[in-house]
Amino acid sequence: MHLKESFEISKLNKKYLDSLYQFLIQICPKANLNYRMVTEILTNIQMKKNDDIILYFILIVATILRFWNFSNIPFTADELSALSRTHFDTFQDLINKGARIDGHPVGIQVFLFYWVKLFGNTELIVKLPFIAFGILSIYFSYRIAKFWFNSTTGLITAAFMTGLQYMVMYSQIARPYISGMFFSLLMVWFWSNYLFNTKTKKKKWWFGYVISSAFCAYDHHFALLFAATVGMTGLFFLNKKNWKAYILAGASIFILYLPHLNIFFYQLNMSGVGEWLGKPNPDWIISYIKYIFHFSYWVYGLVIILILISLIKQSDKLLQKQKFRVIAISWFFIQFLIGYFYSIKINPVLQYSTLIFVFPFLLMFLFSLIKEMDARFKIIITVIILSCTSCSLIFERKHYKVFYKQPFEQLVINTFKTINQIGDINKCTIELFVPPPSRDYYFKKYNEKFNYIYYNYYDKKPDPKKFNELVSSQTTDYFICGNLPLEYVQIIRKSYPYIKCKDEGFTYSFYCFSRKKSDDLIHEKIVFSNKNSDDQKNKILAINDSAMKMFYFGKGTCSVDSNNEYCSVPMNIKLRDIISGSYNLVNVSACITAKDTAANPVLVFDLHNGEQSIKWAGSDYKNYRNNKDSNTVILSQMIFKNDLLQYTDATLGIYIWNRCKNNIILNDFSIEVTEYNPYVYGLFEPL
Repeated sequence: MHLKESFEISKLNKKYLDSLYQFLIQICPKANLNYRMVTEILTNIQMKKNDDIILYFILIVATILRFWNFSNIPFTADELSALSRTHFDTFQDLINKGARIDGHPVGIQVFLFYWVKLFGNTELIVKLPFIAFGILSIYFSYRIAKFWFNSTTGLITAAFMTGLQYMVMYSQIARPYISGMFFSLLMVWFWSNYLFNTKTKKKKWWFGYVISSAFCAYDHHFALLFAATVGMTGLFFLNKKNWKAYILAGASIFILYLPHLNIFFYQLNMSGVGEWLGKPNPDWIISYIKYIFHFSYWVYGLVIILILISLIKQSDKLLQKQKFRVIAISWFFIQFLIGYFYSIKINPVLQYSTLIFVFPFLLMFLFSLIKEMDARFKIIITVIILSCTSCSLIFERKHYKVFYKQPFEQLVINTFKTINQIGDINKCTIELFVPPPSRDYYFKKYNEKFNYIYYNYYDKKPDPKKFNELVSSQTTDYFICGNLPLEYVQIIRKSYPYIKCKDEGFTYSFYCFSRKKSDDLIHEKIVFSNKNSDDQKNKILAINDSAMKMFYFGKGTCSVDSNNEYCSVPMNIKLRDIISGSYNLVNVSACITAKDTAANPVLVFDLHNGEQSIKWAGSDYKNYRNNKDSNTVILSQMIFKNDLLQYTDATLGIYIWNRCKNNIILNDFSIEVTEYNPYVYGLFEPL
């Protein structure tokens, strides 16, 4: 750094420096001090103090954002599952019945087992160490970025990590994500000092690198992958003095991991998230970048401006620091590409959370070109980053509204409130997707109970026929339900047509349906219906067959003979004409009469763009058939508006597939499109 720049940073005036210099000359006359050396030392000390003050301010803001309304931060479903697997009497049972089946390394599950035994299982207690991991991760990100590049890059990185929802949310979740990021950063800090710090003894860095790498391996499989990547990277920077010790470090890490090796291979063969997680699309990385920067043009703009400033105000140590720049971006893309191609070729595993361990290095890379700036710039840019990301977190991402309402707790709370509002639980039928361990936790927490039918989403496939029989047999005035299959909700509405109360949030929808009409009912916003005005019906594309036209308008009957596999004409509607808002629910029903017991026509939902199929779904007649010849088949599908922006000619087709070629009669057709829960995927999608 030039002396002039040092003066700007330190803000020490020349008179003050002269006085200090004369004082040092007097007390150390034989030290042979020169003026330039003394002033540079003093300004560097002042610059470090300025950086420390800014960093402390960042950490204070990070603490506030993560502890905000702390007593009301709820458990996620994943956390409740982990807590339900801490109630074992022996360590062996914990490993075999609680950790091995989880799909993650056993480290965090073992930690929770002892932590809960020592301190309890309230949200406050369980989440506390993970919030600490999140705050410490910001500190070590700063230290690594400063060591690799300069303190300006470090402060910018730390400021972004403070206010981005990606970091805040996972700091508030007691699962092996933020802890894995902390151990990963700790490992890189020790690794960097061991290989590149020539001013300190190597032994402590070597020991810290081995231990923190082992922690990564026991935390998460992608943290283990990252530890392996870091270890391989170090091979390019060995010399005659350190290669033996470095190889010994790798061997030591492997030895520490040996007890877990059989669990690793067992979990490798598990289907895990592949049972519900789809393969990533080719544009997955673009979606990830949008997500980490809040889908916000304000945050995008700030990132772009800082990158432009970096290009203009480039560091004078550009080539000297180039290796760290290459390392940072390589680590990020190695993690991403391995996860991507493993998900495509073998088993889907790639999620936003799996890249959290290398996310700080993406930030470091983005802002690594900028030179060391003065204190005024650092203060201004830190305040701007914190203000922009925090405001976006609160107002655009609505973090404290959306994340603080988790499904299992909200379903229980809403049920309590609804029962109290109705005044008599005997008037209510209740069916919820709330697993027994979660139910027991919240019954104990709120010191209240109620009986309900548990819909086992994990092990049970929807059975519309049986559920239809259940609903038809009820004599209660109200049906309370939460997170049931979409078709189940429509079945309920046949007997309980009115909505008395409703609540929606991230991955949950809660309803109380009523048999009777009253003044305090809730009305959903209907975007399209085939039984509404002629303006609505005109949105249906031309249908030449008059009988099918009347059927699709809900006013006629249509016969299909055994020679026809398909109805003569499908009903087609341009999607842009029938959707509104981010999420839309399409409910279709048709009464089908089939006297042949072998008949199994299918009500089809076919979303296509020209010849390209976007989404296809079908509802089988056999799933609704009872002892009568005529039965109403229901099909419900959710459409996410943003998924369809790339399709300019998206069209929804509805038709009957007479796949067994039987004589069937169609009547009472209905299609209705309503706005759906705007927060259903709100933590990971635009709001």
